[in-house]
Amino acid sequence: MFRPATLQERKEFYEKEFDIKKVESWLNQLPFKPCFFAIDCGTDSGIIKDKSKKGKLIYFKPNLSLKELRKKLIFYLPEDVYYDRDIYKDANLCIKNFDFKKAHLSTNYLGQELVFDIDPENIKCKECAKKSAHDFCEACSKIAIQNTYNFYLELKKQFSDVKVVFSGRGAHVHVLDKNAYYLTLKQRNSLNKKYKKFAIDPWVSHGRIHLIRLPYTLNSLSSRIVTPLDLKDISKFSPDNLTFIPGYISSPEDIIASPDSVSSFFS
Repeated sequence: MFRPATLQERKEFYEKEFDIKKVESWLNQLPFKPCFFAIDCGTDSGIIKDKSKKGKLIYFKPNLSLKELRKKLIFYLPEDVYYDRDIYKDANLCIKNFDFKKAHLSTNYLGQELVFDIDPENIKCKECAKKSAHDFCEACSKIAIQNTYNFYLELKKQFSDVKVVFSGRGAHVHVLDKNAYYLTLKQRNSLNKKYKKFAIDPWVSHGRIHLIRLPYTLNSLSSRIVTPLDLKDISKFSPDNLTFIPGYISSPEDIIASPDSVSSFFS
């Protein structure tokens, strides 16, 4: 079902399919414009243009335009593309010797977009034998997305502006209420405990991890397009819906894989 993208396939996607107008429409919904975009060139898959970049995150200069971002993606051919959820007094102060992992301790830090991560590898599934933290099958992915709907209904009791994004594996649930940006780590941890039953990844919503996948980019580990979801269609969700499949996948054989073949490229 899932497979990693080759460098040539990444190039084809960012040259022919990547739609910066759609990205712009997503970013315009956010109360605060992200200051930084970041990429991982190929740490998990090992499929990487420049081996010296393996294991490293590359941050681009503050307030990079989407046209410039597209050029960067075509050059680097990254495995993953993120935006920084943190908001700062002055993004330019982050350029030199800034520890993003400890951003919340800086006087330059103002807050962070609240996002919950529901990954299929956290789902108890009878269809596949999970051998590592990254193993999952189509059933796992479907259950993760469908469970997201119930989580969405719970969140809507507390927050007014909630969006769901298919991450290429599971779901990212974005809370865009302005006041949610200013929640403390303690308050975020309380939310994690409250919503633990939905199999969320607490590291993302706690606030220590500040990056999140940029919608409409390619999840190169799964060969799926990161896509905002219409909630009314969640009950019909399939990761093999053409909406999520990049153009370089041209036949059913390209998207069918056994659990063993899935685990082989994540291990």
